Amino acid sequence: MSKDRKEQKEAIFNGIPASPGIAIGETFVVNVEDLPVTDDQVADERVENEVAQFEVALNETEAELDKLHKRLEEEMGEEHAKILDSHRMILADKMVKKETIELIRTRRVNAAYAFYRVLDKVLNTFDNIKDEYLKERGEDIRDVRRRVVRNLLGQKVEGLANLRKKAIVVARNLTPSDTAGLRRKYVLAFTNDRGGSTSHAAIIARSQGIPAVVGLNDFSRRAKPYDTIIVDGITGQVVLHPTPETVKIYREAQERFKEMEQELLTIKDYPAVTLDGKTIELSGNIEIDGEVEDVISHGAKGIGLFRTEYFFIMRDTLPSEEEQYKYYSGVVKRMGSDPVIIRTLDIGGDKIARWAATNQEANPFMGWRGIRFTLSRKDIFRTQLRAIYRSAVHGNVKIMFPMVSVVEEVRQAKEICEEVVEDLRKGRYQIGENVEIGVMIETPSAVAVADWLAREVDFFSIGTNDLIQYTLAVDRGNTRISYLYSDLHPSILRQIRDTVTAAHKNNIWVGICGEMPASVYGSLLLIGLGLDEFSASSYLIPEIKKIIRSVTYDETRSLVRKTLNVTTADDVRALLDRFIAEKRPELKEFIPESKS
Repeated sequence: MSKDRKEQKEAIFNGIPASPGIAIGETFVVNVEDLPVTDDQVADERVENEVAQFEVALNETEAELDKLHKRLEEEMGEEHAKILDSHRMILADKMVKKETIELIRTRRVNAAYAFYRVLDKVLNTFDNIKDEYLKERGEDIRDVRRRVVRNLLGQKVEGLANLRKKAIVVARNLTPSDTAGLRRKYVLAFTNDRGGSTSHAAIIARSQGIPAVVGLNDFSRRAKPYDTIIVDGITGQVVLHPTPETVKIYREAQERFKEMEQELLTIKDYPAVTLDGKTIELSGNIEIDGEVEDVISHGAKGIGLFRTEYFFIMRDTLPSEEEQYKYYSGVVKRMGSDPVIIRTLDIGGDKIARWAATNQEANPFMGWRGIRFTLSRKDIFRTQLRAIYRSAVHGNVKIMFPMVSVVEEVRQAKEICEEVVEDLRKGRYQIGENVEIGVMIETPSAVAVADWLAREVDFFSIGTNDLIQYTLAVDRGNTRISYLYSDLHPSILRQIRDTVTAAHKNNIWVGICGEMPASVYGSLLLIGLGLDEFSASSYLIPEIKKIIRSVTYDETRSLVRKTLNVTTADDVRALLDRFIAEKRPELKEFIPESKS
């Protein structure tokens, strides 16, 4: 190690946690920038040769993508392989090819420059779009352009599949075809300057168990090859040039994380029951079918939230009824008799599908999303419901409607469910009987009318992520005001209390599927608030189960009563810290230490 490198100061970068875990290692910096192209002129007699070279480059790129598609399908399944469909469609676009060839012939420019210019026009339409998902589709176009230009210039793309030494991959923007090359054997973790938790890279990282942090802005420009870094996929923090003291802190955190995973082997099959006998159903959240095995292996008793939108947004066309039926049935069959709560399409906000392209909304999180979208697109809604009811014959399926804000929405949705069931019976389809229907409580208005909503459905599931955002009027993606976003705020605790009270008075059960159970504070409060079910990401389940099994219901109820009488989130946290220190010191290990 050089003297200069030894003297470099520690720097901390905050991004978006995309896949849990902690990794410490040297960087493998991926250069995915576009190669420079110039408008060099082509001699008249070489024009057709340039056209031919362009067509050869297209064929070479197609072969690359086919190879990646095949590998992704073999290793991760058909649905993951479909993330490359948009790349292949761009490559096969006849208009793009025609315009490139015309530019070569009329302007006498080289093929690389012509192709770059043609796709540049397409990309201009994406640059001014604020929507995260659509921006990521622009990255698909850049990926194709980069591959074709490299083939034209004779510079082979160095795939991550060729990595043969354990390292942390650092990139400006890992595309789906880049992440298809990630091998768990060698990739300790990865960072991405761009992207969010819904990006293809994040989805693949979670499904392969690779720690990842995205949305790091310009981190790839700061990191150099073989730099030592730390990636914390739990908190979203990345440390460049960590000091020995920082490395020690993270080594300990890494060991604790590994120990927690190992503890699964001893508590995996134990019930989630408090010391005084209150049982809480502990379920897993999934985004794609490939995560089912994680749910089972981490000891969950069912799926409390099946986010179906990822099956829709990972493709360029609407999935058919048969495709959806096959997809849902695979999950339901794998879970056996354990419940699978399928949330109907929650498109909108930051989750936009290409086939649902609409005029840009000024405030998409307050706009056409969730149940509002499906009630206005009944064709899509009915097709999904048909597939869900058909899949229910294979197991214990429940249906859940997202983003409910008024009672009328629930009644309309239930009417459509009844129509779908009647149509399926007339068509002599086998369907699940007595499929329960529930709603997500994630808007303040839903809390206010929770007693009325409880008379319409069989269960509630509280979505704390959005409930906090809407209640406190805080955009959780806005770093300037992120300090206000807290699940410990008394207003949030009161709304959860009111929702649980309304549910139980009307004899329905109530669960929670946001990130609140992810902390020991949140778990303790939710136990005391009387929740019947927790649903969380698979990796959190062992920790939550241990917390549940470490306390009594009575003492958490007493704790909650105290927290409901204080005025700030800091006051609530202080009460929780005092409770842990005095009565359950063994839970201190679940409180993350500050590493900044």
